[in-house]
Amino acid sequence: MLSDNLFYQTIDSELIKEILFDFHNSGPVNNSHLETLSHLKKHNPEAFKIYEGKLMFLMGLFYKTSKPNSFIEAIYNAYAQTIIEETGYNFTPIQADAYNSIKKYTNFSFSAPTSAGKSFLFQELIKEAQGDIIIILPSRALLSEYLIKIKNLVSKETLVLQFIEIVNTKRTKNRIYIITPERGEEIFKNMDNLNLELILLDEAQISEEGIRGMKFDSLVRRIDKNLNNIKKVFTHPFVLNPDAQFKKHNITNDIESETYNQKTVGKIYIEHFEGNFKYFSPFDDKIKGRNIDGNIVKDIILNNGTALIYISKSKIYDGRFLELFSDYIELCPEITDKKSLHYINKLEEFLGTKDNRDKNSILIYLMKRGIVIHHGSIPLKARLIIEEFVNGHHAKICFSTSTLIQGINMPFDIVWINNFSFTGNEDQKTLNLKNLIGRAGRTTIEDNFFDYGYVIVEKRNKRLFINRLNKESSLSTTSNLDNQTDPNNEDFIDIIDAIKNDTFNAELQLTKSQIERISNSNIDSEINFILDTFLNKHLEPLTVKEYYKLEIHQRKKIKISFENIYKAHLRRSDLTDGEKSVLSTSIPILLWQIQGKSFAEIISLRYAFLTEKDYRRKLRRQLSRKEISFREFRLLISKKKVRFSCIAESLPNKAFKRSVPLFSQDTSIVDIDFDKVIYDTYDYIDKVLSLSIKDPISSAFILYFNKTGDIRAQVLSNYIKYGTNNETEIWLIKYGFSFDEIEKIFEHIEKIDETEIIFKDSVNEFIEDPDNLKLIERYL
Repeated sequence: MLSDNLFYQTIDSELIKEILFDFHNSGPVNNSHLETLSHLKKHNPEAFKIYEGKLMFLMGLFYKTSKPNSFIEAIYNAYAQTIIEETGYNFTPIQADAYNSIKKYTNFSFSAPTSAGKSFLFQELIKEAQGDIIIILPSRALLSEYLIKIKNLVSKETLVLQFIEIVNTKRTKNRIYIITPERGEEIFKNMDNLNLELILLDEAQISEEGIRGMKFDSLVRRIDKNLNNIKKVFTHPFVLNPDAQFKKHNITNDIESETYNQKTVGKIYIEHFEGNFKYFSPFDDKIKGRNIDGNIVKDIILNNGTALIYISKSKIYDGRFLELFSDYIELCPEITDKKSLHYINKLEEFLGTKDNRDKNSILIYLMKRGIVIHHGSIPLKARLIIEEFVNGHHAKICFSTSTLIQGINMPFDIVWINNFSFTGNEDQKTLNLKNLIGRAGRTTIEDNFFDYGYVIVEKRNKRLFINRLNKESSLSTTSNLDNQTDPNNEDFIDIIDAIKNDTFNAELQLTKSQIERISNSNIDSEINFILDTFLNKHLEPLTVKEYYKLEIHQRKKIKISFENIYKAHLRRSDLTDGEKSVLSTSIPILLWQIQGKSFAEIISLRYAFLTEKDYRRKLRRQLSRKEISFREFRLLISKKKVRFSCIAESLPNKAFKRSVPLFSQDTSIVDIDFDKVIYDTYDYIDKVLSLSIKDPISSAFILYFNKTGDIRAQVLSNYIKYGTNNETEIWLIKYGFSFDEIEKIFEHIEKIDETEIIFKDSVNEFIEDPDNLKLIERYL
């Protein structure tokens, strides 16, 4: 079908008719045809217009069609009307088929390409629902996007939370919970209080991923066992056998599966080498490439196009991306649009960089030019603001790591794959690649308009790219739960066995064997020492300033006590030096959280500590008293090195043998990268405190309280688990508010419990600000 004419500026009506005929027979499943159509439209936009109306009908994109102009278009138009009559929606054939199967079957599993319209299908299902819905996502990277969309989609009588709590019962019609597999235990803890109607398991190919896959599979099996008759939908991109979910878990109750291969967006493929661009076709080796005159990326950006540049996290952290892509960054002037600036102001306030010359953030600097950075160490709230900024069409360039692969729906005109490192086995790498290039080409709703995007690949990766693009991917029909546990992986044997045997304790979020190990360990003296040191007679926690005023031997004993309490749940008796360093670094961050510091305040305090704020103040006083010259001041400041701080690392991790500094030892305090402090601090709060430390340490204090009745242990457990011991604040956390938000609304709370939030009259003035109203309107 393709010819050497593919890349040239001629229209071939016979070729287009052949493609249209093939689409009529088989649907828009041939990637090579879509590539051909993309080139024909790019090089002949006016001549191509006469075919676009018919093309939209034959591709089944009925929401992009106008009045039919031929007999075949009239037939397809009649088909579109039938779908509307049967479903009530202007669905594509894929959406209609999936919708009908979801309605008909208890368990439905399907696979569909990116841009197949899954999001719209889910939106309609959610709007229809009268009962409760649970949406299970593969990672927290997706949470922010789903929370934004669903809160905007449903009425304020629908409770939307990222964990499962039964709250606001007086004012709630139904509930939508958006969770990851790690929070799956909460389903069964609250099962009797839920009115479940639907469970959506999105991006269910997570089942292939090691321990996380096992957690997902264990959750699927428990759902099938305990909620057998609740409707369940599994979705995947680009897999041949979505029915594998049923086979690996022996799900037999009223099942159906489908693989949809129909595409909606075309792609043009380009190789890049040393600043030059060249068309190529990944579907036919016989077709010679063609050099592109000028710089196609610059041309697209200057014509209000957008580019996603997939890049390694290391290039973002060390700043190499700024040099590598400087030609494109320079194309983006400072933003003046008020809506765009609103998002930037929100981000500056959250990070504490507004009107602060000491804290130079590249993240903010670039965003002011319509350029965003997106990766997993950017705080979740900041990512939410960035995603709103992108989806509001305020961004021109996005530098992203693998978080975009995980299903976040932010399409771009160009996807430039600079980093070709993908995790997992070959099937997973292929899936991740296809998921990424699915972001190329924005799906519009313009009538009679064929959409296409550009995929740019580095020349060195071209061959591997072609091989993976043309390879099919399958899911394993055997769960990792049914494979032999690696006896050498001692840190995770407990978790794997508990997943397999369903022996998790839902309250403490630990395994039965871990709880037994803590109970039988000799750590009472360490717990008592921490209680004596961390809490005063009013049961208020130690401040960071007080912590650093303690004698060195006392601080050392605190660190050792925390180490002993933490490792009590492990199978091994010693931590590595790297693990000890992570625990040590986490203590002041935990204390700042306990004091109710906002994220901006925690960053500011940590930045002040790392950059020797007291030393800088002392020098400034000497300068103002003219004890030193300005030249001496600058010299002394530049010579002062940044304090040591270990990078965040998830625990336990036996492979993390030595502590790794966040900044090299020869880094001056004037050269510290403020963004790295943001990212690492969030990793400590998220990966270390929330996911690694809080459950085992807070559980140790609860078990001690149960044994001794020492109320201090319960108080400190609350501080560690929730960051507070205040009952109102704990309830607000259960309602889904962050500490930054709690700080805003706390003074306006009259009363709060599981039934409702009652606000004081002062809230009327508070909600005059639209952002404040948005924050609490579903609870008013």
